[in-house]
Amino acid sequence: MARRTNSAPLALLLSVCLCPAPSLAAPASSALGSVQPGPTADGGRILVPQPVWPKGVPDIPGWPGKIATPVTEELRDDGKTGRNLWNVTVPSYQAFLPPPGKATGTGVVIAPGGGFRLLAIEGEGNLVAQWLAAHGVAAFVLKYRLIQTPPGETNEQMRARVNRDLKPGVGGDPGVVDGLETLRLVRAHAAEYGVDPQRIGAVGFSAGGHVAGMMALAPKLADRPNFTGLIYGMPFYAPMPEMPAANLPFPPGTPSEPWLQPPAKPAPGHLPPLFMAAAQDDVVAGQGFRAFYQKLYDTGYRPELHLYQRGGHGFGARALGGTSDRWLDEFLWWIEAEGFAKAK
Repeated sequence: MARRTNSAPLALLLSVCLCPAPSLAAPASSALGSVQPGPTADGGRILVPQPVWPKGVPDIPGWPGKIATPVTEELRDDGKTGRNLWNVTVPSYQAFLPPPGKATGTGVVIAPGGGFRLLAIEGEGNLVAQWLAAHGVAAFVLKYRLIQTPPGETNEQMRARVNRDLKPGVGGDPGVVDGLETLRLVRAHAAEYGVDPQRIGAVGFSAGGHVAGMMALAPKLADRPNFTGLIYGMPFYAPMPEMPAANLPFPPGTPSEPWLQPPAKPAPGHLPPLFMAAAQDDVVAGQGFRAFYQKLYDTGYRPELHLYQRGGHGFGARALGGTSDRWLDEFLWWIEAEGFAKAK
C-alpha cells in the first residue's frame, strides 16, 4: 500500500494538459472550485464537471434556505482550510478516474462539508478525490446546493440566521436530493467511468456526512450507496431519523446470552456497510456523532468506528501530525475488507 502524501499542494500533485478530457454531457455552467480537466501524472484522468440536473434544477417548495435576493456562486479562501464555495445553486460533480492499471472498479461520491452554508471543496473534496483515484478508486466530487447568503452577510451573521430560522438538518435537504441523483447518474454511466454500478459508495464530511448518511437511509434500497463513509458528520435531524432493523429476530427459544446466540441474519432493507471516523476533541459534531453511532449499535449495526485521540473538526485531507492523518488509508482498507475493492 503506497503511503499517503497530503502535504503537497494540489497543483504540484497533478499534471494536466491544456486540452480537456472528453465529457459525458455538456459541461456544468460553473467550474468554480473544480480542478483543471486532463490526464494526471500517474495516468489517471480528471473530467470536466457535469451538471447533476441538466434539464433544470428541481425546486423544493418552501425550503427556508432559499432567499428572495439573487445570489452568485463564490469561491473564497479562508486562509486556513483552503478555498470554500458559497451560494451553490446549480449542483454539479467532477470525476477523478484512476490509472487503468490501478483501477479497482470501485467508485465513491464525495460530499464536502461546511455547515450547509459553504463547501470545503479542496480539503474535503478535490484532495480526497485525488488520493482515492491514485489508489484505484474513482471519485466524484459533489457540489450540492447550499443555504443562500445575501450580499454583505458575514459568516457569523449567517450562522446566527441559520440557527434561528432553520431546524437541524433542514439546510441539507437539497444536498441529499442532489447526492442521490449524482449516485444515479454515476451508476447510469458506470461503464464510461470504468466502475461497477454495484460497487459505488458515498463519503461525506460534517454537513456532507448528513448528505451521505441520508443517502444510506434512502427509502428505496436501489437508491442507496453500496457503502457509506461518515467523517465527523451524520444525519443532523433532531430527533434522529428512524433506522431499518439491522437483523431478523432470533427464533423462539434462542438463549438470551449473546455468547450462546447464533450469528445474526441481516434483515431485508438493512443499511449498507458504514465506516465512521472522528476525533475525540471534536466539539462541533463529536457529541452527535457518537450518539448516532450508539443508535446504530443499539439497532444491531456494527459500523467500522475510528475515534482518534485528536484532530478537531474538519481535518479532512489536512496533515496534522496525528493518527487522524491515516483515516484515508483505513477507509481504503475497510473498502477492500468489505469486498468492494481488491487489495493491491
